[in-house]
Amino acid sequence: MLAYIVSHMGYIVVTLVLILIVAAVIFRMVRDKRSGKGGCGCGCSGCANAPYCHPKVP
Repeated sequence: MLAYIVSHMGYIVVTLVLILIVAAVIFRMVRDKRSGKGGCGCGCSGCANAPYCHPKVP
């Protein structure tokens, strides 16, 4: 088992780095959504879905 891990260390490191990057992106998207920021990054003026992202509170 140890020989397998040592012989494939490059693949393991690259995979772990990619998993960390994807997890960081997902974490940031969730944090931005909870703080009320839009997900597309282009602003809400002229967006057809703006009423769904930012509903008016009565």
